[in-house]
Amino acid sequence: MLASLIIRACNEEKHIARLLDGISQQTEKDYEIILADSGSTDRTLEIASHYPVHVVHIQPEEFTFGYSLNRGVKQSRGELIVIASAHVFPVYPD
Repeated sequence: MLASLIIRACNEEKHIARLLDGISQQTEKDYEIILADSGSTDRTLEIASHYPVHVVHIQPEEFTFGYSLNRGVKQSRGELIVIASAHVFPVYPD
């Protein structure tokens, strides 16, 4: 069963790699990652480009928490939706 991980981000270069590394180390491998980025001006997108991430670009002036998640979900293909902010990370591999 495919899970879609929707990640909200804006200027999260300090945290995004830790989250994406943690996702890649999960025992469950049937997932897609969608990064809803609202105008990062730091290295967030550069770092994310090293992972299998589909980026949904949102203009900063259009950002709301709900709008960014809805845009990510609209792009998803999964039967399950997992929502995360870019500054969180998994603490268990499953």
